Amino acid sequence: MINNLHLKYFSKKNMKHQLITLFIWAIVIPVLIIGSVLGILTYRRTISHYEDLTRSQAQLVHSTIVSTSIYMHSIYETVISNQEIAELLCAEDPELDPMKATGDLAALFDKTLSNTAMLASLRLYAPEELMENVAPNRYILPFTEEIRDSRWYQKSTEISGNFWISDIRTGQNEVTHWELHYCCRIPLPRKNAYAVLVMSVSNDYLRSLISNQNYQIFINVNEEPVFISSDRHYAGRPFPLELSEEMEDSRTGSFLLYPQDAGAHPAPDAGEKVIGSYAEATLYHSSDQLHIFVADPNAVGTTRHLLEVFIGIMALALLISAVIIFLYATYFSSRINTLRLAMYKVSNNDYEIVDTIRGDDELTETFRDMKTMVQKLKSAEARIYEAQIREQMITNQQQQVELKLLANQINPHFLYNTLEAIRMKAFVEGNRGVANAIKLLSKSMRYVLGNTQTTSTTLDKELDYIATYMAIMKLRFGSCINYDLQLDESLDPAACQILPILLQPVIENAISHGLADLDENGHIILRIRPSKDRTRLCAYVFDNGSGMSRETLREVASHLDTPPEDTGHGVGLYNISNRIHLFYGPEYGITIRSREHFGTCVTLTIPLCAAEEELL
Repeated sequence: MINNLHLKYFSKKNMKHQLITLFIWAIVIPVLIIGSVLGILTYRRTISHYEDLTRSQAQLVHSTIVSTSIYMHSIYETVISNQEIAELLCAEDPELDPMKATGDLAALFDKTLSNTAMLASLRLYAPEELMENVAPNRYILPFTEEIRDSRWYQKSTEISGNFWISDIRTGQNEVTHWELHYCCRIPLPRKNAYAVLVMSVSNDYLRSLISNQNYQIFINVNEEPVFISSDRHYAGRPFPLELSEEMEDSRTGSFLLYPQDAGAHPAPDAGEKVIGSYAEATLYHSSDQLHIFVADPNAVGTTRHLLEVFIGIMALALLISAVIIFLYATYFSSRINTLRLAMYKVSNNDYEIVDTIRGDDELTETFRDMKTMVQKLKSAEARIYEAQIREQMITNQQQQVELKLLANQINPHFLYNTLEAIRMKAFVEGNRGVANAIKLLSKSMRYVLGNTQTTSTTLDKELDYIATYMAIMKLRFGSCINYDLQLDESLDPAACQILPILLQPVIENAISHGLADLDENGHIILRIRPSKDRTRLCAYVFDNGSGMSRETLREVASHLDTPPEDTGHGVGLYNISNRIHLFYGPEYGITIRSREHFGTCVTLTIPLCAAEEELL
């Protein structure tokens, strides 16, 4: 059924539309499907590749931050294990040397700060009332009013453990920047007394470990602003992602990266779509959460550009193919229309068509075959026209003969009655020879006049007429002419049809020309037999006359198809040959063989089968 629908659909379209439809279904649609699948797979593979890269970068940052927090806590443990802090701040030992104790602690802090690249600053803050024994230095400082107003101090009063916090720090030349601080409460042996160890992580150290020019990196702690970013101007601004309790600890994929000026509550569509990886890190020995976001700002654009290039290449390939198919379909359709127009002209008997069509393929071969057919049609029409002309010529000749007979003939019954009266008078008077001659003449004239308007007679009647004619010739020439008939036993002369008065002119020609130089013993032999394949009837007329030379024979043979200029000689054989050609066809006719001083043989061939069918 599908095949029938397919054939029905294409059978109603012209070749141009068929080629274009075939191009769409066989090339465009499969290419679009395959191209779409490949494009989607390539797009997903590329996105997955970028996601893997951002995930690796996020894990690297995560590991760096976690290892930093562990090392920072180890510094804290080293500081709190030092007994000199408690003695300096709380003990009232008279043997304690405050200057030496302060110097030893400052030296410890200075050594720790010098040997630890990740530390930007290291300070110990204590209540002012406990700072009596502390000599002035840059590492152990009191809780001043300014310190009490700081964010980390306010948070230290709320929780008793260690915590991480980001805050603004003023550096050299009064330049402010955000830093990550690890704040550790150090309990003192006095009621409600504690000191706070504040360690600031070096941004330069972190940036040296996590910086990568191909990625944008944002880090904040808890819900505070970003304290470090690959874009220095982003520090102190809100985290670029909307953080919520439902947000997973880690996720990689597509994100909306909000711009710097987006504010605390950006519009849903205000961000830039990026490929990134988000991760959370629980800092060592604290409940603080560090949020890390690594984004590749070029991934989406690069992937989109790659997809656009892929689509462009596929579209260009389809466009080129479509142009080629369209040009070919137009070219092919024009050739078919040329062939169709030529066939239409031929079907309307208009053979004036173009000589050829462009190309060298099956259509060209078909057009050549059609040209051959046209040539054959022309030839057939020419032959039919020639046959019609020949038929008209026969009709004209027959009409001319009839006109001549009408002009010259005497009423047959009056002629027969007159000849019969003369014959009876000769017979009564005892002149039997004259009576017999008149009888033979009457019989001969009766046969000739009776077949003037017929195109066929039987072989036995023709032979009977030949016998009558030869009897008259015997009366005329006596013993100078002898006649012999040799008829093949396989032939039934009553069943064979033949043109009337076909053999007599040949025999007459043999007597007039072949035996003209003989005074005695002239001999005529008429031999009739079928051909070996029994398709032809052959009649041989032999005479033992003087024969013809080769030159004479060639001249006589040349006039069998064209009438001689001398209408008095050779007209009989030409008329016989022309009658055979016109009635039976050019493959039948007369052939002559002759040898000087040995005689001549004239052969007539007509179709045997056709003769028998005509009788039926």
